[in-house]
Amino acid sequence: MRDYVCNVVRSHRCLCIFTVLQLTLMLSMLEVKLQIDQSPELQRPLTRVYLVTQLRELAWSPLFSGFAMGAMFYGYGLLHLPSKGPFGRFFSRLRSAGLAVWQQGSPVMLVPWTMKVAQNLSLFPCHMWQCLAKDAFLEADNCLLLVFLAVVLWNYLLILAIFSLVLAVRLNLQMMGARHIENGGNHELRAYVRGINELLGFEMIVLTD
Repeated sequence: MRDYVCNVVRSHRCLCIFTVLQLTLMLSMLEVKLQIDQSPELQRPLTRVYLVTQLRELAWSPLFSGFAMGAMFYGYGLLHLPSKGPFGRFFSRLRSAGLAVWQQGSPVMLVPWTMKVAQNLSLFPCHMWQCLAKDAFLEADNCLLLVFLAVVLWNYLLILAIFSLVLAVRLNLQMMGARHIENGGNHELRAYVRGINELLGFEMIVLTD
C-alpha cells in the first residue's frame, strides 16, 4: 500500500502539490471563534465555538493555489507551443523568453498564496487575545478546554502551511536545478545536449563548467 501511494504521488506530483496547497488554504479560511453565552437561564456563562468562513473567498481560493502552481511549470507552459509551422520561429523566441522569466521570477508566484494563508492564520491569535481579555471568558464552562483545542488546531494548521510552502519551494528549486547539467569535459554529453536544444529550438538544457 505504501509503495502504491508513493507511485501515485510520483506520477501525479503536481496534482498532489496543488491538492495540499488548496487544502491548506481552505483550512486556513476556517476562522475559529469563541463566544460567551451569558443567557439569564444559564447558571454560568457557556463557551460556544463557531467555525466561520466566507463562501466567496472559498470560491476564489483555487485561483491562489493555481497561481502558485505556476512556479512548478517550465516557462509557465509555453514549452508546449509547436516548434514547426509558419510561426515556429516566433514560438521558439516566446518559449525562450518564457523560460527566462520563469527561471528568474517563478518563486514570486508563491507570494500571493503565502500572504493569503498568513493573513487567515493571523486572525486567530488576535481573536483569542480579545476573548482572553474579557473577565467572563475564563469563568465560562469548558473555556480552558476549548481554548486548548483551538490552539492545537491552529498549531497544526501553521505546521501544514509551512510544510506546504517548503514542499512547493523545494519542487521549484529542483526543477530549476534540473535545467543545469555539469559538463565535466564530456564531448558526447555536450553534443547530446546541443542536439536536444536544437530540436526544441531554444536552450532548454544549460551546460555548466
